[in-house]
Amino acid sequence: MLRLKLFFAALIISLLSGCSGGKDTAGDRVSTLEQTGGLTSYTLGPDASQIEDISFTASEGWKSYVSYRGVLGWLSVEPYAGKDAGAYTLTVTVARNKSSEARSATLIIRCGNASDLQISIVQEGTEPEEPEEPEEPDEPDDPSKTTVVSSLKLGTGMANPLLDFQFCADPTAIEYEGRLYVYGTNDHQQYEEAEKNSYEKIKSLVMMSTDDMVNWTYHGLIPVGEIAPWIIASWAPSIISVPQADGSTLFSLYFSNSGWGTGVIQAKSPVGPWTSPLNTSLIDGNNETVKGSGAIFDPGAVVDDSGQAWVAFGSGQGWIAKLNPDLFSLAGKPVKLPSSYHFEANELNFINGTYIYTYNNDWSDHSPWTWGGTRPTMCSMNYFTSKTPLVTDSWTYGANYFKNPGENDMGYTNNHTHLHKYQGKWYLFYQTNLMQSCLGSDGGFRSIYVDEVDVDEENVVIHECIPTRKGVRAVKDLDPYAKQSAATSAATLGIIFNATDTPGHMTVSRGTPCKTANKPRAGFIEVRNVTFTAGGQTLSCRIKGKGKVSFRLDKQDASDFASVFGAGNEWTEQEVSCTLEGGTHTLYIVLTGNAELDTWQVIHR
Repeated sequence: MLRLKLFFAALIISLLSGCSGGKDTAGDRVSTLEQTGGLTSYTLGPDASQIEDISFTASEGWKSYVSYRGVLGWLSVEPYAGKDAGAYTLTVTVARNKSSEARSATLIIRCGNASDLQISIVQEGTEPEEPEEPEEPDEPDDPSKTTVVSSLKLGTGMANPLLDFQFCADPTAIEYEGRLYVYGTNDHQQYEEAEKNSYEKIKSLVMMSTDDMVNWTYHGLIPVGEIAPWIIASWAPSIISVPQADGSTLFSLYFSNSGWGTGVIQAKSPVGPWTSPLNTSLIDGNNETVKGSGAIFDPGAVVDDSGQAWVAFGSGQGWIAKLNPDLFSLAGKPVKLPSSYHFEANELNFINGTYIYTYNNDWSDHSPWTWGGTRPTMCSMNYFTSKTPLVTDSWTYGANYFKNPGENDMGYTNNHTHLHKYQGKWYLFYQTNLMQSCLGSDGGFRSIYVDEVDVDEENVVIHECIPTRKGVRAVKDLDPYAKQSAATSAATLGIIFNATDTPGHMTVSRGTPCKTANKPRAGFIEVRNVTFTAGGQTLSCRIKGKGKVSFRLDKQDASDFASVFGAGNEWTEQEVSCTLEGGTHTLYIVLTGNAELDTWQVIHR
């Protein structure tokens, strides 16, 4: 009996040994993974480098993993996986270690049920490279400048206001080649020269553009006072464009020449250069038809589906007129528009064969109200519709579609809107004075905001738009593999913008837009929804000045994934290797010293 038990025990052991040989209990093949080249341990210097001799054979598909000890994301592996059996050679890209501390990681290669290959990688540390001293060190802080500047947007996720460094108001917009260009009154010019916003010093307009509604490229100023030296002031722009016979596009921008008249400047590009086709206003208070009716200002222009251009204007009494094809002369006398409790902020839109006239009503209670519908609230936006705009009695009241921002806890101010459809969505641009406290002011300086609005195009109904601090969502991600202007941002702090010889093209450097603050020690640019692929790449920048530009992901105080240094007063292209995490991120660009940044771009290796 004992012999029989021993026989069966030996048989069981034999069967188990056989199962652990060629197959497991499920009948699967045993995977094999064998390193055929390279080392199992590497010690590297602090400079960026590559390991290119790690090779192996795998009996089936495989994947690689990196286990970091301490600092993350400083190396990448190509290819990082394989679907089929075969021989493979890896390239491991290691970013420069700017820290004095060494760092280490283990590269793990895994194939089925085979034992993992584990390769240790250690990179020595070094002190980070310091930029050269600026040619001219910062002047000592002025003790009389005590404002601590803040941003409503930096690190908050808020998309309003569009610009957090520039006071501007009275928005208008035009789409061109897929980008939306927005223009406004340059309140910042008044801010720089006066304590209160009484507008008389403003002789320039602001330009910006976007293709995602969250990151805005600042194109600088239109110096209207230099282009048209005959003006009194320049406020409240309205822009249209018309294709020309030679294939070009003519942009025609109308503006308030103070309260006296409506001026016009023109360009063949949405950012200029701009010229004045006239040496006087398009129309002003001397016109016999409109004389004595109030200020001839705050124009609103539109081009209908037949190509006919129109312009509206006025205060107290609204007017509309056809424009000639040159867009700087009227094709007939102006005609009165419905103007109950009219104040300012005229605008025209054309939707589904219907003209829409918008204006800002005054600060009264609007009693009596004889147009039907709901009586509008004070200093809010009304609209009227018509199929025959030159027939005054043809206009019908639509609604009070945008109340004063103060009624929605956004601060009371004068009211001016622009309705625009972009990328399939309707947006309402408007203004508030919420940002002025961030620059230490309470003088009535305004900023442009935007929110989505519901528009029933079939029935030509504009529903009420509720203003928000949060603003709108991006309609697309930003592509870092296309060259990007450094003047493109979702938010900034401690940044100033520098004009170049190219119209609409700006560079950035460290500074402050606040007249009562000292120059900050660092400037921050936040760019949102930036989509990277993972791995080793090259960051290219156009830079000048003796200073440093750092690039970080997702947090303002994160470790730099790349840094570039200016070499002097001449523009140079600087490239640096970097390793990036894949996915969509917020990018922070940090400027110190006297660095001036023009463009940046990530390049695939």
